[in-house]
Amino acid sequence: MVQKPFPSNHDKRRYDTFELLHFDICGPMEENSLGGSKYLLLIVDEASGCMKGFCLRAKSESEDCIKTYIMKVQKQFGKKVKFVRHDGAREFATNSLKDFYEDEGIEQQTTVPYAHQTNGTAERAIRTIVTIGRSMLHHAKLDKRFWAEAAMTAIYVKNRLLSPKIEHKTPFEIVYKCKPSVKHMRVFGCRTYILTPKEKRLKWDPKARTGLFLGYEEVSKAYRLYDIEAGQVVISRDVNFDESTFGLSPTISDEDVDDLDFESLDIDGRCSWIDEAWMKQRSEHAG
Repeated sequence: MVQKPFPSNHDKRRYDTFELLHFDICGPMEENSLGGSKYLLLIVDEASGCMKGFCLRAKSESEDCIKTYIMKVQKQFGKKVKFVRHDGAREFATNSLKDFYEDEGIEQQTTVPYAHQTNGTAERAIRTIVTIGRSMLHHAKLDKRFWAEAAMTAIYVKNRLLSPKIEHKTPFEIVYKCKPSVKHMRVFGCRTYILTPKEKRLKWDPKARTGLFLGYEEVSKAYRLYDIEAGQVVISRDVNFDESTFGLSPTISDEDVDDLDFESLDIDGRCSWIDEAWMKQRSEHAG
């Protein structure tokens, strides 16, 4: 028996921002991220196409992420989440979440099992992010351990590209009513030189550490970087970029560091997508 196509015009209603949210989870991934994550939870706003990602060690963590996200957008934007739509997965329909939806007056819409077209918005978004992230990893010559950083950066970039929902506007602009800055954006995975502050540097220590660019920390207005020697993700504002070099790189001499021009990230603080609590969670659970 051939599966019947799902009608493309099943829901032509126009929704307000954050009125309808779509959920989906991708994973388990082939390799854990640098921070031990195995899954990617993606939340998509129907009206704007704006996406929010969470990297999870277990699917059960999605419950708290969903609750926190819904409460945040309702409080920060003064919007009412009225509908959530997902594929009926257990992690999206726990008793605790059902009680939460009821308390918040949110209608839960479950799509038809095994008919992935009915949860098309979330699934298409997942495919898009995975496709972009995979291309970024390949171009940067990085292995699959960096999937979480690639996915989060892909989401960051996608939110700043023109939306199919509204002509000539990005999802970011639809949500925040201001155009996003892109002057700070860099090529994922490129070589970086991370300045070590004088206060943390002994007299004979090198002035900078070699790293890789992995993404952005919006609230702290800093870059996410992979310190090659330390083998860990670090956050820094004082960075020099070599966007022509990728992969693991040799250390840099003090003489070369003296010639580098270190810069700091500049993002409009009014238009921030992640608060401090979420930034802490990303540091713990993302790459």
